[in-house]
Amino acid sequence: MSVRLKLAPGERIIVASRPHARQLVWPVILAVVICAAAGFGYGFLDRDALSDQIADWRIYLQTAVVVVAVALLARFCLPPVLRWAFSRYIVTNRRLIHRQGVLRRRERELALATIFQLEAWQTVTDRMQRSGTLAVDVGYDRVVHYEHVPEVHRFKSIVVAAIDQLPMTAMFDGVDIEGDGDYDYEGRDDE
Repeated sequence: MSVRLKLAPGERIIVASRPHARQLVWPVILAVVICAAAGFGYGFLDRDALSDQIADWRIYLQTAVVVVAVALLARFCLPPVLRWAFSRYIVTNRRLIHRQGVLRRRERELALATIFQLEAWQTVTDRMQRSGTLAVDVGYDRVVHYEHVPEVHRFKSIVVAAIDQLPMTAMFDGVDIEGDGDYDYEGRDDE
């Protein structure tokens, strides 16, 4: 999979995934119904037993059936498929990124160092399809939701592992908490 993403020096992609494909179920069912109805309508208009008045307009009516079917497919079926195809969840060793969009691209990026808490939840349907929602708490009463994440618990563990690999100074705004032990807890030099 090719993900064109500008990476900082030393940054690498750990995992890149699309949202779970189950969100395509209804657009696909609708596409099948539209195509079946259009096929029936086109075939009905192609019968020899049509009245002479309708038979004179047959080519125009059949063209109208095809045009309406294509318009319905383009309006209701194609956009969800394109949203899914051009959406990505990317975890690097420094960031969590959600990219969306075909013509108008949106990108939500969170530094792993800013994540306070991760929560994954699944409905019964989510569990059957091994997907779910990942809630990322970034503090200040701000929670970012990533929906339809495939294998959400595994994805969460990958994010947690990436956070664990961050240098401790990145986690605390440059304060080195792993110091060398030269100071005791009261602020006096060790002797």
